[in-house]
Amino acid sequence: MLSTHPTQPGLLFASFLFRTDLHKESDLKKLWEDQYGSSQFFHPSQNPLIDYYAKEMGEGLGRFLAVTENRFPRSELLQSKLLSLRWENDFAVEARRMVNIDTGLLSLENFLLATTKNYSHRIFIGNDLFADLTFEFKNGKFQPLPWTYPDYLDPEKMEFLTSARKRLLASFLPTSKSP
Repeated sequence: MLSTHPTQPGLLFASFLFRTDLHKESDLKKLWEDQYGSSQFFHPSQNPLIDYYAKEMGEGLGRFLAVTENRFPRSELLQSKLLSLRWENDFAVEARRMVNIDTGLLSLENFLLATTKNYSHRIFIGNDLFADLTFEFKNGKFQPLPWTYPDYLDPEKMEFLTSARKRLLASFLPTSKSP
């Protein structure tokens, strides 16, 4: 008999890049947590694409990453990207982003980013959006792929994602109850 198998949920991810003179980090974190609940945050020391984003957004950019504490169905990747696009439009000034929000989904086997841009290795997920396979989990660690964005290749971001994956894995293990 042919049948489908239930898909395990994952953790939602976001990368916020924002103009620090226009937005408070605490307000953006609250916006995220009001929607998705308690999250772990991380401040990467490197952002190799800062000059690229400064052309559109201006100088004085701050960045943080967020990963939810709670698991979400994989279908939430699409919904999280649609919401992030709405937030970016709400914060835009003269049709220029002042907040850039990349969303993704971390599962036990990979890490996906949602994107508006199609390419040969990206899979359509609905509403003109695509999933980019950014890392695969193989041989006990996240492995980048030839197309992995350069701003996700540094060891500290990979360690943050690995730590989140360990939490996700632990969430599937049965908990023992004390007598």
